[in-house]
Amino acid sequence: MNMLEREPSKIEKPECGLCKEDEELSSELVSELLYSFFNPYSKKEGNISSKDYIKQNLENGESLENFETLDMILKDLIANFGYSNSSWIERVDEFRKAKQKAWEQIKKELMEGLITQEDLSPNDLIENLGEEILEDLMKEGYIEGYERRRYRKMILFSKQAEKMVGEKIIQLAVEELPVKNPGEEETPKKSVSVFSSYFLTDYDPFTHVFDNIDLSETLLNCALKDDFSFDEKNIIAREPKHLEKIIYIMLIDVSDSMRGKKFIGAIESAIGLREAIKRRDSKELKVIAFNHRAREVDRGEILNLYPQGRTDIGLALKKARESIKKSDGTGIVFLITDGEPTSSFNPYISPGKCAVREAKLLRNVDARLSIIMLGRDESFRRLCEHMAKACGRSRIFYFSDPLNLKNYFIKSFMRG
Repeated sequence: MNMLEREPSKIEKPECGLCKEDEELSSELVSELLYSFFNPYSKKEGNISSKDYIKQNLENGESLENFETLDMILKDLIANFGYSNSSWIERVDEFRKAKQKAWEQIKKELMEGLITQEDLSPNDLIENLGEEILEDLMKEGYIEGYERRRYRKMILFSKQAEKMVGEKIIQLAVEELPVKNPGEEETPKKSVSVFSSYFLTDYDPFTHVFDNIDLSETLLNCALKDDFSFDEKNIIAREPKHLEKIIYIMLIDVSDSMRGKKFIGAIESAIGLREAIKRRDSKELKVIAFNHRAREVDRGEILNLYPQGRTDIGLALKKARESIKKSDGTGIVFLITDGEPTSSFNPYISPGKCAVREAKLLRNVDARLSIIMLGRDESFRRLCEHMAKACGRSRIFYFSDPLNLKNYFIKSFMRG
């Protein structure tokens, strides 16, 4: 089933355990664990090893002696939904119980203050106690269940989990974000406005209003000229700001080639930028996931996307253009992709020509296009240059490490 069509079965969510007085896991630790489940490339060292807790709860000396083998068999079991060797069933069951006791012991020691969150490594916990942690997160409503995807099972995150991951991404990228007026951004356009910028210029009665006149600079100019006639030629004004509605659209390539860091980096960018925009009370970021199909992704759905299918950049740009056309404002479009398109919604032209054609049509809806390249193929670079030239107001960026994408987006938005 295609990622743009599926409707995953969900487990009914009980009341959030974190709202209870005697919470077992702090929201900070939950945030760390959720982020590590989502981004396995994130690494954080701890002072203790969860394996030591498991070993403490193994009563059978032979099981302790064969710890690494049992650990490998159980992980294989979890990954494949079946026992790899039936003769190990009894020992594996003991190992399961030891893992559960180890997790309960860690939670108890956290509550009693015997260890702190800083002592723990989320990666270590997930590697050795992942199933036990997931069970708790499901009870508390952060995880909705699992889905089988080819050779692995995929965690289904809740909206609450996406919100916490978004806050974590913001925390990693920047400490504070400045606040601007709701839905308004300053653009370099010239227009009539009562809001003045920092740039001085000669007075123009067709562009400037009274509020734009800088009296102190005008008096200084008159004094330098020894002419206090206050003619228009002596008046100094400040360039007016142009404030307008901005529509942010992020096009994320979720085709098969985006697996790994590229996919994680793109999803991080979408979640982080959406949270940053929300914090500034600005317009909502529209996220469009595309492979050979395309659809807008609502809040709470981004973490549950996965890469598969072909790539139709032309279709993605078409969706962005249609979205901007329906709105009253300027479109800021981010296209994140790792290679040339391999599919075209228009059967009469090639995927590359379709992408360039749709980039050119963005001129009709007052849009600016930023192309984020996650690949360095020469023909791909030339295609991006053709798209940028066709659109006109465009920029091209290349990122060697996709995990740095979130920093670029959030800090660029912060600077406004």
